[in-house]
Amino acid sequence: MTVQRTLFAFWGRVSTEDHQDPGSSRGWQLTRARHLIEPHGGRVVAEFFDVDKSRSIPPQRRPRATALLAALADPRRGFDAGV
Repeated sequence: MTVQRTLFAFWGRVSTEDHQDPGSSRGWQLTRARHLIEPHGGRVVAEFFDVDKSRSIPPQRRPRATALLAALADPRRGFDAGV
């Protein structure tokens, strides 16, 4: 029996207003995402990560979130879901 893996795109963000380190923030968010999906056969195959100012900015105004939203419209995008 073969197990079907679900392929995920990871999206995260970090605030520069709070002087957060983008590298460590991306790392803990990606680790948390993997802990959520891997026990269920999921695997992160694409990453979208925004470094910007306020959490009040909607995804449509964030460059990497916008790229993820555009990728979702492409049936050849290479992933099944987002995390």
